[in-house]
Amino acid sequence: MRNPIITFIVVTAFITVSVTDGLATAPISKCEASDKICREFETYSNAQQPEKIIAQYDPGQHYSDVSLYYIGDAYLQLASRDNITPEQEEGYYRKALEVKHYIAYMGLYFFYAQKDEDKALGFLREYVKTKPADTVPYVILGESELDKKHYDLADAYLREGKKVAHAHSPRVDWLLFQANYLMKNYPFAAEMFESAVTEGTFEKEIKNILADHRFDGIDKLPEFKRYQRMMKP
Repeated sequence: MRNPIITFIVVTAFITVSVTDGLATAPISKCEASDKICREFETYSNAQQPEKIIAQYDPGQHYSDVSLYYIGDAYLQLASRDNITPEQEEGYYRKALEVKHYIAYMGLYFFYAQKDEDKALGFLREYVKTKPADTVPYVILGESELDKKHYDLADAYLREGKKVAHAHSPRVDWLLFQANYLMKNYPFAAEMFESAVTEGTFEKEIKNILADHRFDGIDKLPEFKRYQRMMKP
């Protein structure tokens, strides 16, 4: 498998649009009954034949939103294949973006993450401008800004990620605790600290902050006195 993370993106993107398909005996089409092109693309997508979708795609033609989804998803499926060059992989992500298949920004992030972190993060910044219902880019950006000591930016990204999340995340709350503590927003920091440690195991993380001079005296603050037993070195 070329990249398990990219494969996850492709599968997740498909599930997002067709989550009900697996619940019925026969797949329920997302296409209008009169949209023959969309239905053909859907057939190819269900058969995992993205190359047939791309072969029929004409950039000069008007397509329905669902058809554009299948075109973009086809490019992501091609990007996940083993027998392509890095240049082809990047090209497929960019082609997906041309049809506004914005989850391709995640593909470009992972494509560049190990070789050009700043460029990779730039793709995530573009992604979040599209307001995705996806917590991952917000958390990655939030953690990055936290590492850079841009606490206000970290807080903004992480709060947005928390808002769009479909489930409680102790990890996000832990990051929010750090960002808000370092901004001296102690009441909210304490709220996030409690939310994190009551839902997850953070023994190692607590030891790390106790060794970090930016958190000196945390156990003396009124908002954190109740956690003194947890903060013993």
